Amino acid sequence: MIIPLKMACISNIRLRVLIVSALVLLMNAAGSGASKREMRGVWVATVWGIDWPSKQGTTEAVRSNQQRELGELLDRCKRLNLTTVCFQVRGMADVMYRSRLEPWSSFVSGKRGEDPGWDPLEWAVAECHRRGLECYAWVNPFRWSAGTDYNTPADKEWKSRGWLLTHGKYTVMNPGLEPVREHIVEICREIVEGYDIDGLIFDDYFYPNRIPENDKAQDYALYKKEAPWMTFGDWRRANVHKAIADVKGMINDTKPYVRFGISPAGVAGKADSSAPKWGAEGVGVKAADWQYGEIYSDPLGWMYQGTVDFVSPQIYWATTHGTAPYGQLSQWWSRTANMYGVHMYSSVTLERIGTGDLAEHRRDLGRQIDCNRTYSVDGNHGTIIYSAKYLPKVSGVLATGRYAYPSLTPSMAEREIEPDAEAPHGLKLKHGVLTWSAPKGARRFTVYAVPDDVARAEAYDEDGDGVDGAFLIGVTYEPRMEVGDAKGYRYAVCVYSGYSTEGEPAWIEP
Repeated sequence: MIIPLKMACISNIRLRVLIVSALVLLMNAAGSGASKREMRGVWVATVWGIDWPSKQGTTEAVRSNQQRELGELLDRCKRLNLTTVCFQVRGMADVMYRSRLEPWSSFVSGKRGEDPGWDPLEWAVAECHRRGLECYAWVNPFRWSAGTDYNTPADKEWKSRGWLLTHGKYTVMNPGLEPVREHIVEICREIVEGYDIDGLIFDDYFYPNRIPENDKAQDYALYKKEAPWMTFGDWRRANVHKAIADVKGMINDTKPYVRFGISPAGVAGKADSSAPKWGAEGVGVKAADWQYGEIYSDPLGWMYQGTVDFVSPQIYWATTHGTAPYGQLSQWWSRTANMYGVHMYSSVTLERIGTGDLAEHRRDLGRQIDCNRTYSVDGNHGTIIYSAKYLPKVSGVLATGRYAYPSLTPSMAEREIEPDAEAPHGLKLKHGVLTWSAPKGARRFTVYAVPDDVARAEAYDEDGDGVDGAFLIGVTYEPRMEVGDAKGYRYAVCVYSGYSTEGEPAWIEP
């Protein structure tokens, strides 16, 4: 049985309601640079228990501890005003949910293929939503092993089918095989259709790093059979393109509001690699675009072909890095993504936190968030932090600094194909709890608290984006929110679609 955790953010909501007038006055003075819409994500790595869980097993005690740890992590995300949790559900062709296609992950149960007795993805989605957080399923699309020889029935079957491609210690499911690509699509279908996720995100594991591009390669014969008129490298990149396009097509056919993105390496699109091929200006940094020719990752191709909604390049260097300076890369990615009609949410790393000057690392995180905001050309910006275990070290940078105010994720209104839901109705405020009747099709809601001395006409965003974000107190996936018993406010509730668009607000007067 899954035991829900008590939500620990109510006092935080009450506090924000009490001081919302002050927030309006102080927003510019604080210098946060925040806007109403910004992706504020975090990577939660489950492979090897990097972020979660600290212990593996199948006993009730282990399960209870795993749920408690994940609940505490999500509470922290809520307190830091994050919007999105990228929860790793498939790391080594093994899964953190009930699957008919792949074995359970040893990183939750302790043994590959052994049922842990609960469904971590189901639980994570529910607990994220209970806190108003988005939950993205993080999938490693091709990685099978980093050196371990797995032998569950599923693994034996994949071996017998010849699905695995190895170079050195690293083994992937071979992207050149159509049945493998179909398998990846079906894995993603299980997640998209079976769980109420908000997004699906891949990271940067494609072909084995530096696999030979000659007849020594394990997939050489397949390449010669499939497409001898292409270069070996272009054929491999085309295989990755096909898999990504097929996953995107599946999402469009099932739940098109589920946002799909990939987190490639931080340098792409050099003038001597992919930029000319896709009509882009080459990135001007000194660092090499190694991903193009070593793992056959071509992010510009995905964006050009429209098979991703966003990219989250891993710009994992300090702002002042000599060959890969953060600001220049952030600006190039933002400009290039915008040219293709794709969002850019940069991934940054806190792995350096354990060494050197902690205060400087914190300042650099602030600078990188500022770069993403400054260099965005369309407002569709944000940051995804790697990884969750480092969040306590930077809480001051976020909760009382750059992320001092709640935020909504960037809108994808241009891709919304469903009609807007009607406004909520029947709003009631009783004993500090705001409730309403949800219109048909409504999945989540935004809630605003506006001081009585602010006229309704003045409560709207100057850019036409609904109620001003200064009054936002949170997101909820159910038709209620505890707002406290502070006097002097009236509340507005909007339907908040999976595309992050808002419907017309419904108001309740004091």
